[in-house]
Amino acid sequence: MNILYGTASGLTGIGSRLFTQDSPGVPGGSEPGDGFGDGLAVGDFDGDGFADLAVGVTLEDLGAIVDAGAVNVLYGTTGGLTGTGSQLFTQDSPGVGSSAEGEDAFGGTVAAGDFDGDGFADLAVGVWRENVGAAANGGAVNVLYGTTGGLTGNGSQFFTQDSPGVSGVVEPDDEVGFALGAGDFNRDRFVDLAVGAPGEDYGAADRGGAVNLLFGSAGGLTGTGSQLLTQNSPGVPGVAELGDNFGSAVAVGDFGGDGFVDLAVGGAEDVGTAEDAGAINVLPGSAGGLTATGSQLLTRNSPGVPGSAQQNDGFGFISLAAGDFDGDGDADLAAGVAESQSIAGAGALVLLPGSAGGLTGTGSQLFSQDSPGVPDSAEFRDGFGSALAAGDFDDDRFVDLAVGVLGETVDSFEFAGAVNVLPGSADGLTGSESQLFTQDSPGVPGSIEFDDFFGEALAASGP
Repeated sequence: MNILYGTASGLTGIGSRLFTQDSPGVPGGSEPGDGFGDGLAVGDFDGDGFADLAVGVTLEDLGAIVDAGAVNVLYGTTGGLTGTGSQLFTQDSPGVGSSAEGEDAFGGTVAAGDFDGDGFADLAVGVWRENVGAAANGGAVNVLYGTTGGLTGNGSQFFTQDSPGVSGVVEPDDEVGFALGAGDFNRDRFVDLAVGAPGEDYGAADRGGAVNLLFGSAGGLTGTGSQLLTQNSPGVPGVAELGDNFGSAVAVGDFGGDGFVDLAVGGAEDVGTAEDAGAINVLPGSAGGLTATGSQLLTRNSPGVPGSAQQNDGFGFISLAAGDFDGDGDADLAAGVAESQSIAGAGALVLLPGSAGGLTGTGSQLFSQDSPGVPDSAEFRDGFGSALAAGDFDDDRFVDLAVGVLGETVDSFEFAGAVNVLPGSADGLTGSESQLFTQDSPGVPGSIEFDDFFGEALAASGP
């Protein structure tokens, strides 16, 4: 995992760091196929004013327990992130709910937020392959709470769709926890948690998908008053259909600028005859939580959205990231696209601006590595847009976007990976002064190798 630091000129390789489970102070040990860095989340878990980093290790083996999963936590200091005082959590750590089992994939997704309002960031950990009773891959979420000493298993929580008050029923392959999004949707000053369950079934609509919403409270997250939202929920545009996978990706932002945080939900929606073209539902926040009132459904066939819906585009299904890229006070939404419509698998992204009416196709933008000013060029299987992260890297009050290009070939090394950075501006994202980073960039530690997938997962310390 590489750390690039921001400067007045944007991200830089100078002073960047490389962390593994073999780095000084970092618990665990590097092993083949661990997946260290598969999930990333930033939060101030110990309340010292420095951002800390939770690192998912999805396929960590625990003795004979294969692919149980783990989370490393690296703490921020005046000198940046450090292995000193770092932690390793599994489902066998003291106080952490459930127990480690083979192929649980604990840490495959992570999200940070102050769920109990005590001033310390807490961590939700997705365990989407958790077996719940006889329901294989029913899925679950563990929650670890922040303290002056950092995250702790003391008082941690474990949620499934069978937990008291939680809407829904545990079923095989629901995959609860596949995607996580933290935000204060009801504006009560406690952060809430949206939990994607893309494998949720609705009669013949196998894998129609759903999102559970758990509300924050003084006692932490709670099932009391929780919500279950699908494309069959009253007022939500669209219909739950076979293979929609609604809830496979989520992003949180105030897209309408009304002070309530909203939720964007991606899925593999068929658009006309274009299978798996992808779509994004937007569920507005309100005093009662998420609501269907004013909700939206956006595809690449929506008015003003560049391009057109094509088979396997995966618009919104691949990746989502929210940020105020144009500085107008409304959050905008970046959505990855699997196909560039000319070069198979090259990838692209669409930027949908926020407005008083929510997200809109008006003024939306399309970027690829062939866009003016964007370094490199679109190539077969590049996967531009496979991961996204929003942050103000140059401190100019416009949010910038880091774009993963996990399939980038670098110096003949296939799938070495890269990261493009698109700056924000008054006109939205721009290719002007954009950047490209690989492990061959000046100052960036590590070395280019086959199948490194540099840029596969991204996180920023915040807009």
